[in-house]
Amino acid sequence: MSVAFLVPDTTIAGAASKGSFVVVNDSEKSLPVETNVSRIDLDKNGDFTTKPARDKFLIFPRRADVPPGGRQKFFVQWIGDPHIKTSQSYIISVNEVPTKMPKGRSGVQVVFNFTAVMNIAPMTGSSAIILLNSDVANDDKGKSRPTVTVQNPGNIHAKLTDATITLSGSGWSKTVTPDELRPSMGLGLVQPGKTRRFLLPVDMPPNVKDVTASIRYEPTK
Repeated sequence: MSVAFLVPDTTIAGAASKGSFVVVNDSEKSLPVETNVSRIDLDKNGDFTTKPARDKFLIFPRRADVPPGGRQKFFVQWIGDPHIKTSQSYIISVNEVPTKMPKGRSGVQVVFNFTAVMNIAPMTGSSAIILLNSDVANDDKGKSRPTVTVQNPGNIHAKLTDATITLSGSGWSKTVTPDELRPSMGLGLVQPGKTRRFLLPVDMPPNVKDVTASIRYEPTK
């Protein structure tokens, strides 16, 4: 099973309120899949809480059996509040449905789940990324990395991966472009009115213990 998502950031109305995704079944058996939607709320460290939001989107079909070697296209459209004031973030999930084991047989089934983040924005507004702090911290392997803490004071969601970040300290400097950030950071989503702290995928010389940063944010259209 593989999924190709075409669900870009959208607005609440018009052509930009729609998206789609395609499920491909490379196996020799029929593939039953179902879809789901959850609204997400991110905290400072990127951990998130979810709540069901199936009523906010029309997804057609909601469920399908993809034939062996075949594909199924799903259409997604926002049908929630047409007057939202700030961006809202959602996870679109595509889940393989476990099949019933034949009578008298037991075993372990491996099922697939794919997700994509879809941000819904009001028709008017702005986003910004304001640098609050820069520091140095260890990643999960104990390696020192630069960090930035940023805030989005706007009513439209922002992405750190739309920013160019310049870092310096102890005679060392580096400029990190959006193309360098995206492969390892995903979206770098900063929701409206929220603060986020990011550990940057940047190697530093051992002597750098403090980092100064500047950010040039240029959101994509």
